[in-house]
Amino acid sequence: MNRYTTDEQEMIARAKQFSDEKLRPIARELDEENRFPTELVEEMAQAGFFGARYPQEFGGLGISTAAAERMATELARNSAGVALTLHVHWMAVDAILKFGTTEQKQRWLPDLLSGKRIAAYTISEVCAGSDAASMQASAAAVEGGYLLNGTKYFSTNGGIADLLVLAFKTAPELGAKGISVFVVDRKAEGLKVGPNLNKMGCRSSNTTSIILKDCFVPTKTLLGKENGGFKVAMYGLIGGRLGMCSMGIGIAEACLAEAATYANQRSAFGKPIAALYSVQEMVAEMHVKLEAARLLVDDVAKRMDTGVDCAVETSTAKIFVAETVNEVCHKSLQIFGGHGYLKTCNLERYARDGRLMDIGVGTSEVLKMVVGGAVLRANA
Repeated sequence: MNRYTTDEQEMIARAKQFSDEKLRPIARELDEENRFPTELVEEMAQAGFFGARYPQEFGGLGISTAAAERMATELARNSAGVALTLHVHWMAVDAILKFGTTEQKQRWLPDLLSGKRIAAYTISEVCAGSDAASMQASAAAVEGGYLLNGTKYFSTNGGIADLLVLAFKTAPELGAKGISVFVVDRKAEGLKVGPNLNKMGCRSSNTTSIILKDCFVPTKTLLGKENGGFKVAMYGLIGGRLGMCSMGIGIAEACLAEAATYANQRSAFGKPIAALYSVQEMVAEMHVKLEAARLLVDDVAKRMDTGVDCAVETSTAKIFVAETVNEVCHKSLQIFGGHGYLKTCNLERYARDGRLMDIGVGTSEVLKMVVGGAVLRANA
């Protein structure tokens, strides 16, 4: 029995076709050139990717989170960075949908869900990553709005976004309780986008710094309450962690498929290396871990659709999927041997892309603190 509706199956199939026909042929080129394929945005928009799992009242398709994440996994099989672009866009949408006023939702969501506008979501600064409360960028209240000053860093989608969901200190003396979040137009005076960062992996996603100097934004761009932005910022990360999981599964699926194919074709000692127990063992271990990861992510996605708080569940899933992805990348490359170590081999790119799993949208070390603390409190 298929776990997805007919409409959801069609969306997943559409994503698979797009991934294989549009992304696979240019995936290596995108990686080498360190660029997001803006020429494909219109086609992605027409396919409904940007608004897949969001309410139809704002122009979304209303499919389940599980189906949308599977759709994104299909994109990640060929280009993890493109899937990452979509997930960060969704992080911004999540925050607006949860904390936006009716007027804000009506103003921003239709364009974001249709793909007419792309969003970025940025909390980080050079010295403020996992410790969001250490951010230095400030928002000072003035007549009619706020003046934004400072530099945001690691802004995924920063160079291609039309709207940027950004966090600032509005009351520095209050630490995490003095943060506010704003939805800033890319064209706002005083906002400058830095150059695309030269990353190790996921190079088909655009990542920049955002520099703000006396950038005025009206009060109506404040998302949620003043000094209540920490909750807004953390909420966006919940869906982002699930998104990292589905991206990681796509990377791992691609690795395993190529490793298994290569094992059947490569001969050593007079027979295909697929006949060697050590290779069969690695393939079996990869398959088992990947199946478990899929089931875990699917379960968390279904929980999210019930509206319950899934901060611990998404953190748990991301820890496990990160370990799985890096193990699969390592073992797949081991099966390829020296051929996998060449730049001409896709495994080399997958291994670099997969390394982000332990870092992006919450490092594994920090997430283990989140999960461990939650388990200890539940059993106090």
